[in-house]
Amino acid sequence: MHYVLFCFAELQPAFTAVPPNPFTVLESDNITLEWYYDLAGESFDRVEFIDVTSSPTIRILEVNTIGQTPNRLLDDYTGRIQVNVTATHTFITIFGANRTVHSKDYEFEVVPEFSRSISSSVTVSVQCKYKSRSVFTFSFTGIVRTCFKNNFGLYFLLIYLLVFYT
Repeated sequence: MHYVLFCFAELQPAFTAVPPNPFTVLESDNITLEWYYDLAGESFDRVEFIDVTSSPTIRILEVNTIGQTPNRLLDDYTGRIQVNVTATHTFITIFGANRTVHSKDYEFEVVPEFSRSISSSVTVSVQCKYKSRSVFTFSFTGIVRTCFKNNFGLYFLLIYLLVFYT
């Protein structure tokens, strides 16, 4: 008697590349997020981009066809977001990153026709574009020593103190 064992590995949809997490961007720059996926021979039903920081969560966009036109788009993002969906990848660009508006946790979800959906989370961290100016600090003791060492005397020291401390 002979037995033959067959093993079937059912391919499941999976991401092949996701954005770095956290995703850091400078304020006023564009946020460009890219996902690559393999749907294991299936076609997709839709993709969704969701703000999961808010409670309840907010669906920013939904696209149910290959191309660049969302069938659902949150009004706040009209004219401020671009999406490009293909069978293997999706690019989402949010124009003009704002620290208070866009520093959030997001979830990208691909819903295939027949399999369970796959999702990827990303935290967007929008950093201030301009570094703070360095503050000039000095030692009062050092100024007094410099004044008397160079024979400027007490007169210069008093004028200096009047000008810079009043």
